[in-house]
Amino acid sequence: MRVARLLSVLLVLAAVLVSGVAFGQTVGDDPIVVIEIEGPMDQRLIDYTLGALEGETAHAFILKIDSPGVSSGDLGPLFDAMATLPAPVISWIGPTPASAFGGAAYLANNADIRTAAPGVEVGYLTPAVHKGDEQPPTVRQGNDPDQFVMVEAELSDATNTVTVESPTIYGFVDHLEPALGQLILSLDGEVVERADQTFELSTASTKTIDGVERQVAARSVKFIKTGLLDRFLRLGARPETAFLFLLIGLAFAVFEFYAAGGGLMAFVASVSLIISGYGLATLPIWWPAVALLLVGVGLLVWGFGQNRTDWRAVVGSVLLVTAGLLFTTTRPQYPPVTWMVILAVVASVAFIWYTLTTVVRGRFATPTVGRENLLGRRCLTVNDLDPEGVVLLDGERWSATADRGVEIRAGVPAEIVGLTGLVLEVDPLTTRGREESRR
Repeated sequence: MRVARLLSVLLVLAAVLVSGVAFGQTVGDDPIVVIEIEGPMDQRLIDYTLGALEGETAHAFILKIDSPGVSSGDLGPLFDAMATLPAPVISWIGPTPASAFGGAAYLANNADIRTAAPGVEVGYLTPAVHKGDEQPPTVRQGNDPDQFVMVEAELSDATNTVTVESPTIYGFVDHLEPALGQLILSLDGEVVERADQTFELSTASTKTIDGVERQVAARSVKFIKTGLLDRFLRLGARPETAFLFLLIGLAFAVFEFYAAGGGLMAFVASVSLIISGYGLATLPIWWPAVALLLVGVGLLVWGFGQNRTDWRAVVGSVLLVTAGLLFTTTRPQYPPVTWMVILAVVASVAFIWYTLTTVVRGRFATPTVGRENLLGRRCLTVNDLDPEGVVLLDGERWSATADRGVEIRAGVPAEIVGLTGLVLEVDPLTTRGREESRR
């Protein structure tokens, strides 16, 4: 009998639990799940947000938004999921001075409850997605249709933003909360109706503390952030950082090529190029700017490789700054930051100049490859010098140019008669010199 009674109690409890789930009641202390959405949104960040919404059990979801827009990706599946989740979704643009432009503004708009901190900016609705053919999503109206029409017309202009100073940005901001903690407390008792679903939020309770009644959070808060790999790759998600890492990668690759070091510079160059590659893949790149960057680096290496600071350094630097400022087509939502572009160019130019001149001095400082030991040495042309090419000296390949512009065929012994930077000036050996070299 006792066993039968125990089984009956368990069956009743199971029935209660099942019925509670079936009718959408909260079982246990489901937390408030806060999903942080920061920086330009791309498909990787969109998938992360979608996975967090579908994979977490929550009493309510809060999207904490501070994003200048969507660089690439498809927002459709995310919006579809938000409309069918078993918990309400609240958007909060904050803290000040946060922003929600383009697709990020549409994300805030598609939440069940739309909130923001005072002083944040909303706008630049066009384009919703910079890289792709996605049409702007349908904007959900707020509480006042007449006010909404006016605000929508103002924000739809690709050059306009609105600073949120009062809860009148209908459809995008329904009320203001300066801090996330205050937002959570203010949600208590809110009723959200979505199609055939009704949610009543229970987020706060009243407690007496030191004789004073205070409102405190009634649920735990769980923060969801991107993983280390996502954070590593998304270092290149902004225009200026993608440009910076591309420039760093090329500069370190140049040093590794000239210095033939132990591989540390090659590792740094590889990591930098991986990060910049992520930006090149996700951002709407203006590819002529990438061409300008490559030409600029080439001019710097050409000039500094010959230990000269002349017009090539000036033109190369100008091309790099131009490339950085025009690197993407994300204007006006988030153009490259000017001071970061200039700082990246100055640092890269200084690095290339210092490393190449150091390599030159280092080679000339040793008795085996010093200037006085190079003149008169014999070498072998690797390819035709017409007048520039490559020669082999003591098993090492050197850039060379034929003295007086004469053509020297590949495989012909030559004599070093001069040196400009890291470029050898050579003459073909005389018949006597060739005979001596054979002996």
